Amino acid sequence: MGLRLSVLICTLDEGIRQVPHLLLTPRADVDYVVSFQYTTESARTLVPSELRCRADVKVYPLRGKGLSANRNHALRHATGDVLLIADDDNRYRNEYFDTVLQTYRRDAEVDVALFRVKDLQGRWIKSYPPRIFDYAEAPRGYYPCSQEITLRRRAVENGLCFNVRFGLGAPFLCAGEEDVFLCDALRQGLTVRGYPDTVAETDGDTTGLHFLTDIRVQRSKGAVFCYVYGWHNALWRCLKEACSYAVRRGAAPWPLFKNMWDGMLYCRRLYGK
Repeated sequence: MGLRLSVLICTLDEGIRQVPHLLLTPRADVDYVVSFQYTTESARTLVPSELRCRADVKVYPLRGKGLSANRNHALRHATGDVLLIADDDNRYRNEYFDTVLQTYRRDAEVDVALFRVKDLQGRWIKSYPPRIFDYAEAPRGYYPCSQEITLRRRAVENGLCFNVRFGLGAPFLCAGEEDVFLCDALRQGLTVRGYPDTVAETDGDTTGLHFLTDIRVQRSKGAVFCYVYGWHNALWRCLKEACSYAVRRGAAPWPLFKNMWDGMLYCRRLYGK
């Protein structure tokens, strides 16, 4: 029997209206899991009829806010062999789904596969490594985003999930959930690889692009460094990051470092890193 793909779509309140634009013509080896976070009871009435009438689409409401919690809700309801992380503004093609499934058929070892994403004009949303690589040895400067991540469901069954302290809607941090997720995957002994193939199209905007303008993103960077590399290595990386932005972008380095430092302290209090 062939592999089945579950596309895990996370959305919040009005975002549920965008989900029908993401769906492709039904196919036997693909289903859609929509984790619908809502903040008011009235928002539950927004589910489009196109989602209710398709057997391959399941909508699972979740009261509250927080992207990582929303991702975990989708992971818990997935039934496919392979899971693709999606947002409600992504766009897909059948060849993208084919690529994901073929990758997992060819590489029986891989537990988490990372791919590329284009913007709606067909350009890469960032610079990617040019060939297949092991994430544990990823080139410097490569930071994955959620919509590039796919994984086998068995990894979820073994406990892999998103850390709710990180990501949009979290109490103190608003980013970094992907880095922490992949760090946890490696610590669990899973095989994580990147592939030079397209998996989605998007509007190209990600939280990490707002590092210079959003204090929470700066805190998240420090917290991620601390979580992944430990306190002393994180301290050095935060200093280098602040100085780099000062040289390349003319930013004041000390406010950047201070906010990253606050993120480090937050992580240390939580995890003793």
